[in-house]
Amino acid sequence: MRRAIFLATLFLVPSVAKAAPVDTIVQNTLTPGFPGTFAYVGYNSSNVAFGQPVATQFLSFGGRFHLESGSNEQTFASQTTVTATQNGATFNVPYSNAVPDPNLFQTSIRYNPNLLGPWQLTVSNPNYNSLVVNTAAIANLPPPPFITGAAISGTSATVTTPTITWNAPAAVALPTGFTQNTKVFIFDLNNNKQEIFRQDLPSGQTSITIPANLPHFGPLNPNGHYGVLIRDDFRLNDNATTGASSQSFFDFHPNAVTQFSGPVQVPVSSVNTVGQTVYSFNIDVSHGQSVNLDPAAALGYIFSIGVGNPNFATVELPNLGMSHPYELYVWNGTSFEFKQDLAADTLYNFGQGGISKFEILGIDPSLGLDPANSTAFVTQVTFTGDGAFTGTMTAITAVPEPSTWAMIIFGFAGIGFMAYRRKSRAALMTA
Repeated sequence: MRRAIFLATLFLVPSVAKAAPVDTIVQNTLTPGFPGTFAYVGYNSSNVAFGQPVATQFLSFGGRFHLESGSNEQTFASQTTVTATQNGATFNVPYSNAVPDPNLFQTSIRYNPNLLGPWQLTVSNPNYNSLVVNTAAIANLPPPPFITGAAISGTSATVTTPTITWNAPAAVALPTGFTQNTKVFIFDLNNNKQEIFRQDLPSGQTSITIPANLPHFGPLNPNGHYGVLIRDDFRLNDNATTGASSQSFFDFHPNAVTQFSGPVQVPVSSVNTVGQTVYSFNIDVSHGQSVNLDPAAALGYIFSIGVGNPNFATVELPNLGMSHPYELYVWNGTSFEFKQDLAADTLYNFGQGGISKFEILGIDPSLGLDPANSTAFVTQVTFTGDGAFTGTMTAITAVPEPSTWAMIIFGFAGIGFMAYRRKSRAALMTA
């Protein structure tokens, strides 16, 4: 009888519900100076290494979310989803996994003038109550100017603390409450473009030296491939809840050793209509001043000045350890004409008045120069006068022309090939 009563008691005792988690999802409070939510319009320069063959305009939005206690950040982030809705449009806002910004959820979409209002962000995690918040509407602002004249110095086979310099962006008159700021980011391009460093800079600062040990990451790998993003921001109340940004992208390899003294001017890269990689510069030059220009190259490249630029006066090519010289071609107005074989470490003077365009061929394919490596092939040039250099350098990744292929097909590849290369030939690229 007692046993029956005991069993009945067990079945009659109501079960006790689990206590709800005391922790809650909140907007950012762990990283001072960063907004909980944000929305802005952005303008990207092109960069082949970043997977951006052309310049773009975009909208970026998201927020920084974590548990109120600040605990279990990585676990919380991996289990959390954020969605953004506006005017019937819905987007997933993924976790960014940024080393210096561990609570960031962010996405970017193609610019759409119908999506400039507030985004409603829903933050969901199976272990906690959802959080619903709104971003600010995107302000009506002019495009921030891109920085120019970016250069890298201090890289070598052993030094992994390069210094990056640039020209200050032009000042812009902004609405009341907005300020103009600069921010620098470093990404590991060999690790899914993971952000590993960022720093806000004081007004007017135009250089930064990468620390020997990055917080939460360590030193750069001498053999690594890294991306640099220099962002010019228009921010509301010196924060980033809303505004506009221009983003200038560059890339570098810490072990890229240059034989020339002085910084290496880093170009903006893009892809032209025929699929060639084009490197664009925007720097100030002076008569006789040596300038180290460094896009990547595969088999050769074409240098061209921009409109109104002073002509090229001289050129000196790097020593890659090849057993043969380079081939120098100059533009005669309609085509490239062979000028002479040119050995490495040899200064070549283009003569009175200089030239507007020249081409270098003969880079040994076995060297495997990477067209995406913007610090693989440093070339030193001087100019005939003072002014701006806004020219381009176009990488050549395939040289044989139709007539050359015809000789190969018919078994005469070795007959007259070198003589053919010495003749005036049509331009591969006239940018």
